[in-house]
Amino acid sequence: MPAAGGVGTGGPPVAVRAQRVRAHRTVAGRVRAGYPDPDRSTQMIRAPQTGHTSLSGAVAHWADTRPNAIALRCGETTLTWSELDDAMTRFGVLLLDRGVRRGDRVVLLGENSLEWVVAFLGCQRAHVIVVPMNTRLAQSQVVAQVVKVDAQLVLHDAGLGGTDLAALTGAQCLELSALLREMSSSSAESVAASDHSEEAEVPALISFTSGTTGTPKGAVISSAAMAELAYAFSDYFETGPDDSTLIVVPIFHNTGFADQLAHMVASGGTTSLLRRYRTGDAAAELMAHPATFLAAVPSMLRMLMLHDEADAIFSGVRAIMYGGSAMPEAWVQELQQRWPHLKLVHAYGLSEFTSVCTFLPSDLAATKAESVGLPLPGVQLRIVDESGDDVAPGGLGEVWLSGPTRMLGYWDEPRLTAEKMTGQWLRTGDVGRIDGDGLLWLHGRADDVINRGGEKIMPTFVESHIARHETVAAACAFGYADDILQQRVAVAIETRAGTAFDEQELVGFLRTCLPDYAIPDRWVVYDALPLNASGKFDRKALRADFEAALRPKSIDHKQERAK
Repeated sequence: MPAAGGVGTGGPPVAVRAQRVRAHRTVAGRVRAGYPDPDRSTQMIRAPQTGHTSLSGAVAHWADTRPNAIALRCGETTLTWSELDDAMTRFGVLLLDRGVRRGDRVVLLGENSLEWVVAFLGCQRAHVIVVPMNTRLAQSQVVAQVVKVDAQLVLHDAGLGGTDLAALTGAQCLELSALLREMSSSSAESVAASDHSEEAEVPALISFTSGTTGTPKGAVISSAAMAELAYAFSDYFETGPDDSTLIVVPIFHNTGFADQLAHMVASGGTTSLLRRYRTGDAAAELMAHPATFLAAVPSMLRMLMLHDEADAIFSGVRAIMYGGSAMPEAWVQELQQRWPHLKLVHAYGLSEFTSVCTFLPSDLAATKAESVGLPLPGVQLRIVDESGDDVAPGGLGEVWLSGPTRMLGYWDEPRLTAEKMTGQWLRTGDVGRIDGDGLLWLHGRADDVINRGGEKIMPTFVESHIARHETVAAACAFGYADDILQQRVAVAIETRAGTAFDEQELVGFLRTCLPDYAIPDRWVVYDALPLNASGKFDRKALRADFEAALRPKSIDHKQERAK
């Protein structure tokens, strides 16, 4: 049976490890032992105000203490804490009725909805491993991931599953819209007999990576890690029952289910859901039901800033977390000048660490806009060289992380797990440096480093300078094979409306700010740069297209790849 595997080095004594392995076998059922067990701190980042160490227990707490307060809202439909608690329990009964047992996997394939949230939280109560899946994946990718985790049940939106998916994967398939109807038939006796116990250090979630550096991998996250992060957010943003959030990002991303949903569950606040992002819909919802906490990518925030009702939108917001990319300093300054009450926080995170692991404090958002800040409480950070030794202060190296929200391992990838986890440390694959103030600055992926005749070039370094040219809307740099130099530099660009690509002008501009070895050797012009399923520039696809086509020095790709 597939499982997350791989035992890291530097773990506890064999006797202790064996004891934990037996516990995993007992609790996780079909999930075989073999998770790395470094001397990882199990101390909570904070003592939970709910008295529980799981999201399921937190919901039960609020159902007891604030039963009629609104927990969830989607459109005109709401669920109180009492109703959510009951729905989660009934969902557990539905799983039993369909033969799903502890340790089995349930895939969620849908847009933001109350049903999605009930299923996500209900899986944790039933000790079932929930697998949020990206709705933008091609069917072949969905099938591959469902088969990878050997899912027993796929809960999906209409048009995203059904008989084809069931036939291709062997999993049961049920539309999310039918979920509440099926749950309503659960008997009171069955509901009353359901299990409310908490088991912190067992697999609760499989979060697939974006696949930016290869095939998406399933990071296995424990119930404890989810709770750790939720209470860390609650502490950092001083969130409580009077707070609220609107999830405008896809909830299947960690930003949605961890940074917002779990955050509000831990705090007792209200979570509102926007089924899919449209600026007008988001603005209307924020004016009708103001949110005190928002999490979004910079482009979404910019569109809201430009809305006619921007003052009404942001007046009730107390804190904004943004990530995915740095926000231009001009945007940060505008936000702070127009709405000085806002707490703006730039975050860095990854699936393998549950989600966010560093925050850039609000008072540095404008002056240090491209930094991702300081580690969260309980998180340790190192910058190491290729030998695994710490680099000199300020030097570039790979970012290594350690802390209680680290993944248990990759699902069914023991060798990769062993490569990624060294003792108590997670090797992120990100290149970064720590400045004199202890702030982390990212410079791209280790796998993306271009080696041009021994000179190491970070794609983001090249991209940041190209993006300053007035004709460039976006740029993505990558290396391609060269018999003499090992690699050369290529750049795919998207030009601004009304402008034309002029290689001579652009190269002349770059010679004023880049070393000669970093000047791009070849260019590809796109109408729109291709994105991967997570909305990031698909560097891997761009490189593959370029090398496969063996294109000449300057290529106008607009007619060949209309978007």
